[in-house]
Amino acid sequence: MLSLSEAQAQFRAAVVSRDGTVPPMLLAPAPVAGRFEIYRRHFREALIRHIAGRFPTVEWLLGSARMRPLAEAYARAAPPAAPCMAEYGAGFIETLKWDASTSGLPYLADVAALDWLLGGVSVAISKPSLAIAALAAYPAEQLPDIRLRLQPGTHYLRSGWPVDDLVRIRLSEQSPESLSFTPHKVALEVSGARGEFRMTRLDQPTLKFRAAIAAGMPLGEAVGEGLETDPAFDVSVALAATFAAGLVIDIVSPAEE
Repeated sequence: MLSLSEAQAQFRAAVVSRDGTVPPMLLAPAPVAGRFEIYRRHFREALIRHIAGRFPTVEWLLGSARMRPLAEAYARAAPPAAPCMAEYGAGFIETLKWDASTSGLPYLADVAALDWLLGGVSVAISKPSLAIAALAAYPAEQLPDIRLRLQPGTHYLRSGWPVDDLVRIRLSEQSPESLSFTPHKVALEVSGARGEFRMTRLDQPTLKFRAAIAAGMPLGEAVGEGLETDPAFDVSVALAATFAAGLVIDIVSPAEE
């Protein structure tokens, strides 16, 4: 007799199968292959809708007719491997980089990356932020070794295209009479929580500084990232602005790690 986990594994394998396999547990006197196809169809359609929902600007640019086969191909090649659907679909960004049908849209993968980050922000929960005065509790010699923890819904993206402009146009629901979309480097901070988000353009050293903090680097190393990008990087201004934006939620000293 099959255990529950074995039965679930058989059923899942049959649902994602491309060869029409029916799980042995469903063998019966009457044919079940046609009826089981209903599960496959609903499973496939749910994944296609999910991908379209996670990448709304990509679908807006391509149109549903072009988006559907891309989403379906991805769903077939990479069905979910974890129970949380909010985590499913990140690999679709790589698909857009290499798919021949999107080769004329070199910015599309970056648009998808921004869509993905905005989707993550939509399920983030904002936490109380700290004021810069909280740093006064730490001796000056400890500051290079402390780590700042940022709001969960904070992400960073660099692109060679102004992809945030496309998202803003989509959200405005107003088609411009003309759009000049040319390569232009942007450094974006995506932040917010459920119900709201912000897309903020940063200069390159500030992005490197904040992204290093978000990645868990000690403050001294994060400062180094900013200075490496621009030796004139003003550390005190950048640090004050990070706190003023409400991004810092915790300070961790080496003794607390």
